[in-house]
Amino acid sequence: MREKMSREDSERFCRVYLQTMDPARAAEKIGRTDGEALLKDAGVKKTLRTWREGEGVCRADVVRRLCELAFGRANDVVELALSGREQMNLGSMDLSAVAECKVTDKGMEVKFIDRVRALEVLWGLLEDGDNRAERFLQALEAVGGREES
Repeated sequence: MREKMSREDSERFCRVYLQTMDPARAAEKIGRTDGEALLKDAGVKKTLRTWREGEGVCRADVVRRLCELAFGRANDVVELALSGREQMNLGSMDLSAVAECKVTDKGMEVKFIDRVRALEVLWGLLEDGDNRAERFLQALEAVGGREES
C-alpha cells in the first residue's frame, strides 16, 4: 500500500515535475522514490490537469528549456569528472548538459547534449510564424491526457 501524500507534498511534486518533466527528480524533492507511481495518484493527476489548464506546457516553456540546454554551463559536469564521485552530492548538481555518462576502467566518459542542435531547434521555434510548435505541444498534451484517464 502506498503512503498517502500531503497536499503540500503533492503540490511540490507537481511544481517540480512541471519544471523538469522528470518524475524521479520531482519525487526526490519530497523524499520519495516512486515518481512514476505518483503521476498516477488521483490528487497529483487533478493538480496537474488544473495547472496545465491555466498554463500547460507552452511555447515559452519549450523555448526556456532549449535556452537552458543551449546556453547552460557545464561546470558541475567537469567538476564531477575531475573529482572523486564519492565526494559529490549529485542531487545538487546541474547535469542537464549531459546526454550520456558512463564509468569505465579508464575513468568517466561524458557525452554532452548537442548544443548546436538545441540552437537550431530554438531558432526554428523563434522564427516559426505559423504556430507549428504550439500545435505540436497541444497534440502531445492530448496524448498525455488520454493516458491520465
